[in-house]
Amino acid sequence: MDDISGNIDQPLLDAYLATIYEVKHLGLQIKIGEENGHLEEFLVDNNMFSWAFISAWNPYSKEVSAEENEIRHSKLVKMVEAKKFPFSEGYGVPSNEKWEAEKSLMILGISRREAIFFGKRMEQNAIVWGRLGGVAELVITR
Repeated sequence: MDDISGNIDQPLLDAYLATIYEVKHLGLQIKIGEENGHLEEFLVDNNMFSWAFISAWNPYSKEVSAEENEIRHSKLVKMVEAKKFPFSEGYGVPSNEKWEAEKSLMILGISRREAIFFGKRMEQNAIVWGRLGGVAELVITR
């Protein structure tokens, strides 16, 4: 995991680390820092070596309207499509039941650098990134 001394307070960082990043229709549930055999199989089967999980919802973790979140999500989808990355929709499912799951994209074949760029463009504090043979990493973008 990257140096986490940026502009994120500890409770918010803990929330990111406790979130489950899931793509239900692929049967994937990803947790930061944990090995995931199902994800490894999926990457091998699809000849992919890296991936990212990025949301456009709630910029800098400040809640906005459902309509604004959908507009932001559509913008992220268009950015990913323009770069021709394969992707699937998923959700960041928080451990805190008071928080809503955030619609996200699991983007395949994306470099860490490009994933950080997308996260910054979508005004996110952090993204999740991983590679074949590794574990999911929380990457701070601020």
